[in-house]
Formats: sequence, structure tokens, C-alpha cells
Amino acid sequence: MSAGIILIVEDEGLIALHLMEMLTEAGYTIPDPLASGEDLLDYLKRSTRPDIILMDIGLGGRIDGIETAREVRKRYTIPVIFLTAYSDQNRMEEAHRVTPYQCLIKPVMQHDLLGTLEKAFGDLARQKDLR
Repeated sequence: MSAGIILIVEDEGLIALHLMEMLTEAGYTIPDPLASGEDLLDYLKRSTRPDIILMDIGLGGRIDGIETAREVRKRYTIPVIFLTAYSDQNRMEEAHRVTPYQCLIKPVMQHDLLGTLEKAFGDLARQKDLR
């Protein structure tokens, strides 16, 4: 049985591949990763929605990860967990205003990633129980 569907939005191919390997090993279903915010918004219109989106803040393309997450949160109830290589205080505060989940600093350690996902899936289960 799958632990859930996690969509990776990361423009660095090697990082996306490493995340896919960690998450697949942990039992998650991982669609092919996307490289931009525009790709994600298009994907969500036409494909099965993931349970959680794992997204880099500094994406290539016209819109960064924070702005993409704002758009996702306006249209869908999919939790977004940010990844970043930078710990710039202003960007971190802006990211936390968009999503309540922890922002993971790259390189991401497997136990940090899995712990954050566990918390997000627990929150999703509680929300479903409240309905």
C-alpha cells in the first residue's frame, strides 16, 4: 500500500532524483518531477492531484516557488512543503506566511524530510476527520 502521492517541483535534476529515491524507498508514490511553477499549475489542471507538493523556493521560470505556492493555495487544498538552499530570513518569513509547514534546507536529510511529511500527512488526516 502506498503511503501517499508526493509531487516534487525542483529545477535541479540531481536534487529531484535524490528526493525521488528517498521518497520511493519510504513507500511514497512519486510522479515525474516538475521544474517550474508554470509546469506545476498546468499539471494540477490536467492530472491526478498529489497529496503533498514538495517545492523548491528558487525555481526557474517566470514565477518562483513562493508565488507558485500562493496560486496553489488559492485553488487547491494541497499542502506545500518548501525546499531551499538559502536561509535568507526575509524569504523564510515570506515562505512561512504562504504555508504552515517547515521549510527544509538543502541538502535535505532523509529523517528531516520524512518527519516533515509525516506531520503533513497527520494534519491532512485530522482535517478529513473534522469534515
